[in-house]
Amino acid sequence: MYKIGIFDSGVGGLTVLKEIKKATPTSSIIYYGDNGNAPYGDKQEEVIRTLCLKIGKFLYEKQVDVIVIACNTATAAALKTLRATFPIPIIGVIEPGVRAALEVSENKNIGVILTPASAKMNAYKKVFDKIAPEGYTIMERGCKLICPMVEGNWEVEYGTYMTDELIKLYLEGIPSNVDTLVLGCTHYPIMQDTISKYFTKNIVNPANETANELMKQLAQIKEKDLSTGEPTTEYIVSGNTEKFFDFAKNFIDKDIKEVKKINL
Repeated sequence: MYKIGIFDSGVGGLTVLKEIKKATPTSSIIYYGDNGNAPYGDKQEEVIRTLCLKIGKFLYEKQVDVIVIACNTATAAALKTLRATFPIPIIGVIEPGVRAALEVSENKNIGVILTPASAKMNAYKKVFDKIAPEGYTIMERGCKLICPMVEGNWEVEYGTYMTDELIKLYLEGIPSNVDTLVLGCTHYPIMQDTISKYFTKNIVNPANETANELMKQLAQIKEKDLSTGEPTTEYIVSGNTEKFFDFAKNFIDKDIKEVKKINL
């Protein structure tokens, strides 16, 4: 049985957790949602990196076998630093997303919607430039309000009209020749049904490929004999527990019993 640490700025990483649970249902998981400091998307890179180091240390001390940064902004800001700091595999979500987009794009024009911080760091473009064959193009579109919209559950608070109009506005900035759209924030797949109303071509959710990358890493690690005998999922947040509990119960885990609050 493996022990996996996953973290995000809030509920978005649950989209990655969902795919990981499918890929390795016998593993135990510790999920840390830093909703007390959310959103990461409008913070400075150094601030994000400091937050990630604290969470990485917390998960490492929990003796996880691998850490998944289930946040695109955190991956862009802190992946290299975490890999240099902790002697276990650290997996990000950006490169798996780029690879998936390259596989499905037919006309070689790829778009990414992501947080302003990720866009400022050229999060996807940097990876794209390293691994994409010649002839491919990529454009990034920063979307400031989608992550806060998901965290605040605007559809419940304000109805679907506002969320639809906001997403429509952001997607109007995507060039018409783009045939593949990467959801470059793990919060965005939660809104995929709405996004698909206004972008009707290929949509890539990096969570699927991230789970595949995790399985490759786990294959190289010797499994632990955990004393519980049964896989467990532990949910921890830095902020509001009630909203997270309700979201997690509806989205991924109807049997969730508890969300702990630990502010690092």
